[in-house]
Amino acid sequence: MHARQELGRQGMDSRIRRLKTRDVLREVLLLVVTLGAYFAVRVLVSGAGHEPLHNSFDLFRFEYFLNLDWEIALQRAVLHNSRFAVHMFNFIYAWGYWLILAASFVYLYFRHGDVYRVLRNAILISALVGFFIFATYPVAPPRLAPVGIVDTAELSGSVLEEVARPSDLANQNAAMPSFHFGWILLCGICLSMTLERWTSKALALTLPAIMAVTIIVTGNHYVIDAIVGGVLCLACLLPWLLRRRHALRALQGPQHA
Repeated sequence: MHARQELGRQGMDSRIRRLKTRDVLREVLLLVVTLGAYFAVRVLVSGAGHEPLHNSFDLFRFEYFLNLDWEIALQRAVLHNSRFAVHMFNFIYAWGYWLILAASFVYLYFRHGDVYRVLRNAILISALVGFFIFATYPVAPPRLAPVGIVDTAELSGSVLEEVARPSDLANQNAAMPSFHFGWILLCGICLSMTLERWTSKALALTLPAIMAVTIIVTGNHYVIDAIVGGVLCLACLLPWLLRRRHALRALQGPQHA
């Protein structure tokens, strides 16, 4: 009897391992497909000529009209006051972004699978929309446009900061929308939903604020890039937030009755 139960448990464990392996392979496949789409868009816009620079300058003028042209003042304030801050923001943009994404995915995948799937789907859907925008409206980052904003990674001369932005791989004309901000915003919201302590929730929600300052100080995005990226990503997350709110209200209803 015990031997049969032990064999049953071993069989169940084996099936669970196969399912987990299949799940991991599926996630890796989704990642490969997404990266493939990114590089396909990069090839499409590589021959865009001066259009990305013209679009970038148009956005800068539009920001000036809306009084959102904060980039030059913010960058100069950091450059003139703290060399350490320049290196810190360069590191956050180049490496912190990927570390936050990876840590969020791993933590949510193993601890909160339902929230992981929500984050993954929101990122994939926003990526599809973003790739379409990249292909049809290529925008050069402020650091490459003639608007008075410098490239802080090039200015610092750090190999560690430059190597994370290879010009042969990265799409240099994909400033609009900013997924550096939008996807970290998604991570911050999803992480905060799974954390219990208010201090941990607050820390998770500060991540997108830090990234917003980072992308502007480093000259990689305009303010409006972050706004559009944030709105796009929130729109992809909104259906889940509304369903979650409805479910919480349904659970609270019987308690108050």
